[in-house]
Amino acid sequence: VTDSNVKNAYGERLLKDFQAKNLHAHLISFPAGEKSKSRDTKEKVENEMLDLGFGRDSCIIALGGGVVGDVAGFVAATYMRGISCIHIPTTLLAMVDSSIGGKVAVNTKHAKNIIGAFHQPKKVVIDTNFLKTLPKKELVNGLAEVIKHALINDKDFFHFLEKNIDKIFEYDPETLKQAIKRSCEIKAGIVAEDEKEKGIRKLLNYGHTIGHAIESSLNYRLSHGHAIAIGMS
Repeated sequence: VTDSNVKNAYGERLLKDFQAKNLHAHLISFPAGEKSKSRDTKEKVENEMLDLGFGRDSCIIALGGGVVGDVAGFVAATYMRGISCIHIPTTLLAMVDSSIGGKVAVNTKHAKNIIGAFHQPKKVVIDTNFLKTLPKKELVNGLAEVIKHALINDKDFFHFLEKNIDKIFEYDPETLKQAIKRSCEIKAGIVAEDEKEKGIRKLLNYGHTIGHAIESSLNYRLSHGHAIAIGMS
């Protein structure tokens, strides 16, 4: 499952790889953008899966950014009462945030992420080569969540980010790898202690209360990372 942007860039290629190995796979896509993070999109994906005859032994691969991960993950949580899901995030934001932790949800006119579930992926595959095709504004978008993780849990990691910020914006592979790895470790560690957000996991919402309100009020014209950065300031 992917969106219209990633379908052309990577989706068709991945499908051909599966077919070359005689694996039964189909490519399902929807229009790119936050507006697709809806119950309507979820229903369309589910209907296509039903038309294709997917059963309980199927596995959804979410290839894309946070919107794809949330929609595909939510479908996986409810299709046939729950099937396996693998995340292949293609943006920095998805790599360090939405693909880690098992929260899957869609937006409504009332609020962001208000309808959803907890559904842990079987695997998260992170390849920093995806980041080479992203504009710098998307790097900034994801970096807000990386900085958030450092602020709530690891001051040494925060100093590392301060010291190496130029290398990150130069897409230095080793620096990006270290930053992503540590960010994922922090979030995964907190989630492991409190999967259903009854206690310590609430720390991960730092900057999000105000940030989500800003996103919603601007009809998602401001990116998630930029809204969260404002919420933390």
